Amino acid sequence: MRILIIKLGAFGDVLRTTCILKGLKKKYNAEILWFTKEKDSELLLNNEFIDKVITDAKKLGEYDLVVSLDDEAGKIVSKLKRKKIIGCFDSKYTADSSEWFDMGLISRFGKQKADELKKKNKRTYQQILSEMLNVEIGEYVFNLTDEEKRFGEKLDGKIVGVNTGSGGRWSMKRLNVERTVELIKKILSLDVKVVLFGGPEEKERNKKILSKVDVIDAGCDNSVREFASLINQCDVLVTSDTLAMHLGIALKKKIVAFFGPTSAAEIELYGRGKKIISKSDCYCCYKKTNGDCDKYISVDEIFNAVKELM
Repeated sequence: MRILIIKLGAFGDVLRTTCILKGLKKKYNAEILWFTKEKDSELLLNNEFIDKVITDAKKLGEYDLVVSLDDEAGKIVSKLKRKKIIGCFDSKYTADSSEWFDMGLISRFGKQKADELKKKNKRTYQQILSEMLNVEIGEYVFNLTDEEKRFGEKLDGKIVGVNTGSGGRWSMKRLNVERTVELIKKILSLDVKVVLFGGPEEKERNKKILSKVDVIDAGCDNSVREFASLINQCDVLVTSDTLAMHLGIALKKKIVAFFGPTSAAEIELYGRGKKIISKSDCYCCYKKTNGDCDKYISVDEIFNAVKELM
């Protein structure tokens, strides 16, 4: 039996979808292939449950089951030779996947109702996929090699990682510079090392933070797997709803995750973390810009959560 999983991006979404792999392998004992974008394929390296990663649609073949979780690939899916499909195809989706796609961009109810359903949802992504696929859901599957782990080992001691940015597309997910500095000062009182994380789009932002507090700079030009290796050294990771959060979950770190425009309910921390949710009336609005979600996220709540997890 051959199973094809389709999840193209973004990084965090690809990573969290690995939670279905162990259950699929256990249920079907099948060959599992994964179709994704080239840049996202790094996250699927060294994965014992994936037999092959495909990044070129021309190399797709014939499958017994297609698990299609990305509406962006709908047209590709509709042309595939397959015996069964679960998920989306050509702007539509199967009945058994409706709980998930009813809340998305291709919802049969339209965007307004989809957004309402998203805000009302109380189930994790894992719970929804478990029912959709009728499989047991496990942890994320992400493995660093010994050599990759050594990259991060330059960080030692008791470490709290701080990743309060959110790249360029989702400015409303982040905690602003002033409130990040306030948070770091509080964390430093716990007699720990604080490591500041960020990506290429956060260089200038992080420079401002580094000019105001004495913390370790993880740099903003790490590869995805180098970034993961550095996160792997953290005792606690404070993070927005970004790739850093998903890597922390995958690496079984203690997490303090804060949420403004996106759903906290969807995220499974596997009993190793705490969620801090914006008190704003527009929480879970899924707006990427032009908002003030971070004003309604309590720095004290984040700090107290860090203290509890240390």
